[in-house]
Amino acid sequence: MIERRGQVLTVADGIATVRVELPSTCASCGSRGACTSARTLELPAPPTARPGATVTLALPESDFLRGALLAYGLPAVATLTGAILLSGAGDLAAVAGALCGLGLGLIGLRRFGRRAGCAAPAFVSQPSGDVS
Repeated sequence: MIERRGQVLTVADGIATVRVELPSTCASCGSRGACTSARTLELPAPPTARPGATVTLALPESDFLRGALLAYGLPAVATLTGAILLSGAGDLAAVAGALCGLGLGLIGLRRFGRRAGCAAPAFVSQPSGDVS
């Protein structure tokens, strides 16, 4: 289980907006300039959630791995498939096939991700009473 602590920012219509700080290991990442130090998530709120409460969110490693494989694998396979299918018609056609495959792979990823109900982090601990 991947667990992160966060703070509930707002609760409206059964949806909690939670700010989650990124782990300290992000400071040593080469891509740290592209990221922010925190992420904001919208999740189904437990009945006791209220703004300012500290919560723990969890995501099973299997769901994380499945999402990563889907996000990287589907567009890559679609790109290669498009390039291979049109490679017999020349290099320019192979490039066009790769680009079409990539586009279709990204569209498929968006649709499949929604339909597959990709797992969102879940509240592990109920909101605590510490209100900042």
